Amino acid sequence: MTRGWVWALAVAVAGAAAAGPAGAQATNASSQSPAVRVAVIQGQSEADVAVHGRFRIVAPEHTQALQEGSRLPEVSVRAGQEGILVGEDLVAPSEIRIEPERDATISLNGQRLRGTLEIVRQQDQTLLIINHVELEDYLRGVLSKEAPHYWPQEALQALTIAARTYTLFQRLTNTAGAYDVTGDVMSQVYGGKSAERWKTNRAVKQTRGLILVDRGRVFPAFYHSTCGGRTEQASVMGSYDLTPLQGGVVCSFCRASPFYQWQQRLTFADLAWAVKKQDRGSVWPVAALEIIEQSPTGRIARLRIRGASRSVELSGYELRAMLGFDRIRSTAFSVVPDQAAVVLQGRGWGHGVGLCQWGTAELARRGFSAEEILSFYYPTASVVHVEDVTLEPIRLQGRS
Repeated sequence: MTRGWVWALAVAVAGAAAAGPAGAQATNASSQSPAVRVAVIQGQSEADVAVHGRFRIVAPEHTQALQEGSRLPEVSVRAGQEGILVGEDLVAPSEIRIEPERDATISLNGQRLRGTLEIVRQQDQTLLIINHVELEDYLRGVLSKEAPHYWPQEALQALTIAARTYTLFQRLTNTAGAYDVTGDVMSQVYGGKSAERWKTNRAVKQTRGLILVDRGRVFPAFYHSTCGGRTEQASVMGSYDLTPLQGGVVCSFCRASPFYQWQQRLTFADLAWAVKKQDRGSVWPVAALEIIEQSPTGRIARLRIRGASRSVELSGYELRAMLGFDRIRSTAFSVVPDQAAVVLQGRGWGHGVGLCQWGTAELARRGFSAEEILSFYYPTASVVHVEDVTLEPIRLQGRS
């Protein structure tokens, strides 16, 4: 695959604000960066939309704009039986696009977004709403949602480069899908223009065009909140056997994280209800929660909910998804029986793969540069400018 876009080069602006990480040089070009398709709403039947400034609404079936004006007051967009309704007007059978002009912005359920909105009616009469936004604008809406804006600048730069790399990998490998990333924790949390802060915007600008590659190819630069002492191998995320993501990086730098250690008590009734809700049948009465297999870093690979008459086996990730990612913060936990319940004694928050955000903040406080931090968490990876490589994703297991 050859790169489908080129980032225009620009003359570097003198001064600290223009300086990126050592080695590869960032550019402050004002030219457009590639567009990213962000699924910001899925499975909802309606949403409130407004446009602050000039706009037009178009549809594939029409050569002329369906509607245009100097502003769009807030209106409900719904998926009806016959198509998409804007207010009470049926405007298209399956898809519309809302296109602001110049510096106008969209408001979606009160959240301001840059770029355009694609609104698609699904077969189950729900909406899929996709924000088409330039990559650098997308990162501005991500960074302050993924890290506190008051963290050291080198930490914010390191996280920006990782997030840009992750996004480009998804964009290069999801060309056949309806979108590249989602706007939540399943990809990267995205708050649009409403979430932007000047310090995080500065980190995006300082690192413009800088990405990570392994042997010249873009890879999924996963990151997470708190590793809890050691990073995990990327195979827990899917068909990934990648040199920079082999895990096992010993990290003592995230101890300041409020999520470095945690506990969660689960009653047997909690477990039985969660299993039934997932249509896995009944395991009531529950007798035990048993660890079957652990990863080399000590995280839970597989466990068993043992009932009186039947048992259910699931992965550590499936347990988190079943009970809630905020409730079971990671798969790095032990199980302690507690009468008709268990207490999970855990470490860290997130999948543990790649860059540890709280560790990154501490390394930056100790004087490490963004590039040094990235080398620590992604061994063998290099920081390059997108102009200096052919943008190809790294090959995954089971894919040609």
